[in-house]
Amino acid sequence: MTFAPKKKVSKTRTKRRTTNWIKLSAKKLLNRVQLQYNEAGEAVGLAHFAKLDGTYKDRQVFKVKTKKKSVTRI
Repeated sequence: MTFAPKKKVSKTRTKRRTTNWIKLSAKKLLNRVQLQYNEAGEAVGLAHFAKLDGTYKDRQVFKVKTKKKSVTRI
Protein backbone atom coordinates (compact mmCIF):
# COMPACT_ATOMS: atom_id res chain seq x y z
CA MET A 1 0.00 0.00 0.00
CA THR A 2 1.16 3.44 -0.79
CA PHE A 3 0.17 6.59 0.98
CA ALA A 4 -0.08 8.92 -1.97
CA PRO A 5 -2.99 10.65 -3.63
CA LYS A 6 -4.56 8.89 -6.59
CA LYS A 7 -4.44 11.98 -8.79
CA LYS A 8 -2.28 15.09 -8.85
CA VAL A 9 -3.85 18.20 -7.35
CA SER A 10 -3.41 21.19 -9.61
CA LYS A 11 -1.58 24.34 -8.50
CA THR A 12 -4.76 26.36 -8.96
CA ARG A 13 -6.71 24.08 -6.63
CA THR A 14 -3.97 24.24 -4.00
CA LYS A 15 -3.79 28.04 -4.18
CA ARG A 16 -7.58 28.34 -4.00
CA ARG A 17 -7.70 26.15 -0.88
CA THR A 18 -4.90 28.14 0.76
CA THR A 19 -6.55 31.47 -0.04
CA ASN A 20 -9.87 30.37 1.43
CA TRP A 21 -8.13 29.16 4.59
CA ILE A 22 -6.34 32.52 4.96
CA LYS A 23 -9.60 34.42 4.51
CA LEU A 24 -11.39 32.30 7.11
CA SER A 25 -8.62 32.62 9.68
CA ALA A 26 -8.41 36.39 9.13
CA LYS A 27 -12.17 36.69 9.69
CA LYS A 28 -11.90 34.68 12.91
CA LEU A 29 -9.09 36.90 14.14
CA LEU A 30 -11.10 40.05 13.40
CA ASN A 31 -14.00 38.72 15.45
CA ARG A 32 -11.72 37.76 18.36
CA VAL A 33 -10.19 41.21 18.82
CA GLN A 34 -11.46 42.77 22.03
CA LEU A 35 -11.08 46.47 22.60
CA GLN A 36 -10.59 48.33 25.83
CA TYR A 37 -13.02 51.22 26.39
CA ASN A 38 -12.77 54.26 28.63
CA GLU A 39 -15.59 55.91 30.61
CA ALA A 40 -16.76 57.89 27.57
CA GLY A 41 -17.22 54.70 25.58
CA GLU A 42 -14.33 55.32 23.21
CA ALA A 43 -12.00 52.50 22.20
CA VAL A 44 -8.65 53.14 23.84
CA GLY A 45 -6.65 50.04 22.90
CA LEU A 46 -6.61 46.28 22.81
CA ALA A 47 -7.89 44.43 25.86
CA HIS A 48 -5.39 42.43 27.93
CA PHE A 49 -2.51 44.65 26.85
CA ALA A 50 -0.62 47.13 28.96
CA LYS A 51 -1.29 50.80 28.30
CA LEU A 52 1.34 53.18 26.96
CA ASP A 53 2.04 54.57 30.45
CA GLY A 54 3.02 51.07 31.66
CA THR A 55 -0.11 50.17 33.65
CA TYR A 56 -2.29 47.08 33.42
CA LYS A 57 -5.42 46.72 35.57
CA ASP A 58 -4.40 49.87 37.47
CA ARG A 59 -1.03 48.36 38.45
CA GLN A 60 2.34 49.61 37.29
CA VAL A 61 3.73 46.75 35.20
CA PHE A 62 6.83 48.28 33.66
CA LYS A 63 8.67 51.58 33.63
CA VAL A 64 8.39 53.70 30.54
CA LYS A 65 11.78 54.70 29.22
CA THR A 66 12.22 58.31 28.27
CA LYS A 67 14.69 59.46 25.71
CA LYS A 68 17.55 61.51 27.03
CA LYS A 69 18.10 64.81 25.35
CA SER A 70 21.36 64.74 23.53
CA VAL A 71 23.56 67.75 24.09
CA THR A 72 25.30 69.03 21.00
CA ARG A 73 28.78 70.29 21.75
CA ILE A 74 30.25 72.93 19.58
